[in-house]
Amino acid sequence: MSDIRNKIIALSGQPVTGKGTTTKALIEKLENQGYESDSIHIISTGNEFRHYFNTLIDFIRSLDNPEELQKISEKPEMKDLMSNMERRLFLINTISKLRINGVDLSNFSIEQANNLDELKEIRSVVDGLIDDSVKRKGEEINSKERPDEVWIVDSRLAFHNIPDAFSIRLTATPEVAARRLFNDKSRGAEDSSYSSLEEAKKAREKRRLGEQKRYKERYGVDLEDPDNYDLIIDTSYANIDDISNAILNCLDCYMDRKPFAKTWTSPKTLLPLQGIRETAGRAIYSLDEMIDIINKEGYMPDKPIEVVEASGYKGIIEGHHRNFAMASLGKTLVPYEVIAKDDEEIPYGGGTARQRIDALNIRNLFDHEPLFEGKGKDEHFSYDDVYSGIYNKLREKDGQTR
Repeated sequence: MSDIRNKIIALSGQPVTGKGTTTKALIEKLENQGYESDSIHIISTGNEFRHYFNTLIDFIRSLDNPEELQKISEKPEMKDLMSNMERRLFLINTISKLRINGVDLSNFSIEQANNLDELKEIRSVVDGLIDDSVKRKGEEINSKERPDEVWIVDSRLAFHNIPDAFSIRLTATPEVAARRLFNDKSRGAEDSSYSSLEEAKKAREKRRLGEQKRYKERYGVDLEDPDNYDLIIDTSYANIDDISNAILNCLDCYMDRKPFAKTWTSPKTLLPLQGIRETAGRAIYSLDEMIDIINKEGYMPDKPIEVVEASGYKGIIEGHHRNFAMASLGKTLVPYEVIAKDDEEIPYGGGTARQRIDALNIRNLFDHEPLFEGKGKDEHFSYDDVYSGIYNKLREKDGQTR
């Protein structure tokens, strides 16, 4: 295998996690770093998919118009789809199924391209054409060193098709993704007609699970498997500036073969398992000293906060000072590492992950909330905003234990 490692950012993500916005931010930051605009290359398999299917549907709609049909047949996408006998047979079968079943293509959407059974065969052809194209492009890019160029590949399968790419997965909670869908009326007709947040949430989850199923069936690949990626960012409560900074900082580590944390999230999602006096007091550094260090030197990407996870919550075991220093500075992303889940024992003692999460203290949560508030930060923050109902659950638990 070649030792050549060029800057190829393979950007994948669950639906409604901000891939498009992230791509725009990365381009702007790369230009600010000195990259020429024509040295930043964007490859979007989603756009390629749309080109193929829009051309295909135009072709089918024009079957009774020989002159228009001839024009569309000359397009590169149709030439690809008719380049051999097997593909032509898939095309003929697709047209037959659509006509026999009376499928209405007058308001065709990409949602139909992804989900209509009548398009399943031709969809596999299009997927194969795009996959082969991305593989060839990756091989071409890494055929020599290109230190002054960057590629951003917006593709759910780029980690698979370009193994040497820096592979990123963006995620978001179902609740946050639903709010984005419901409030953003610029996403297209299929995403702008939800009557409630619950409807938007169900639609997004259906899309996410549908994608996961399709890729398992088609490629034997689980999109949710963290082992597929070099970097995983929960965008739920993070701003785009911090997301793009984290990606580029970790990319630099990747290029230099230096360590960096794989998983990143908002400090809001990591719950304090100690009192405010311990957080404000001195460990190696006091909280104020830690704030000053991070403000001057930045956060080291290879120093993840150690957390435990159980019952849907993440609690801090080691790294309270770093987490709340970042919160106090208004930063919206920190690196973290889950060291134990559910009934797993914490590696260096202290019981299981579940036992530590079960010991969550309302007072500790209340006391840490002001560290997220103030100039340039939230005017008011509650852990209930992130973990809906957490205070009621803790009160009920406390009542049961008395």
